[in-house]
Amino acid sequence: MNAGAHGSDTQTILVSTDVLNPDGSLETLTSDQLQFKYRTSMLQSDPRIVTQATFQLEPGHDPNVVRAETAADLEQRRTTQPYHLPSCGSVFRNPQPKSAGWLIEQSGLKGFKVGQAQVAERHANFILNCGGATASDIFKLIRHIQDIVDDRWSLQLRPEVQILGDFQAA
Repeated sequence: MNAGAHGSDTQTILVSTDVLNPDGSLETLTSDQLQFKYRTSMLQSDPRIVTQATFQLEPGHDPNVVRAETAADLEQRRTTQPYHLPSCGSVFRNPQPKSAGWLIEQSGLKGFKVGQAQVAERHANFILNCGGATASDIFKLIRHIQDIVDDRWSLQLRPEVQILGDFQAA
């Protein structure tokens, strides 16, 4: 998916990935072959399954500096994102110029629930499982958020989470 944070993404450090083709054969693809873009690669519309990935990290950094930067990044996430309940992370891709979280918050959806799935109060681009949320609850909440944001902003939020299965909003 080309996940990213803090100014970097998967594409930046991925060397290659091994994939299982539908015919059962294995193939190695380079980072360039994956056609990375913001939060996507050609694998999102491809039936191949990633079995392994090789990454190249930057050598020569002081381990103490890396630990301190990692701790600072984690603390920043803990203060701005909901870590107290399970979630799948950021649900929607950020359209420009506003973030998905800002659009959802300005649409008055913080705290809105469907079943046990809830738009997080701390960061509106997170959907929390408040205990027993079903995939259907989460899917319905995603669709509701999309409808409300589209009605208010004439903008269709695109999920960055991958939705597997055949869900129908009620």
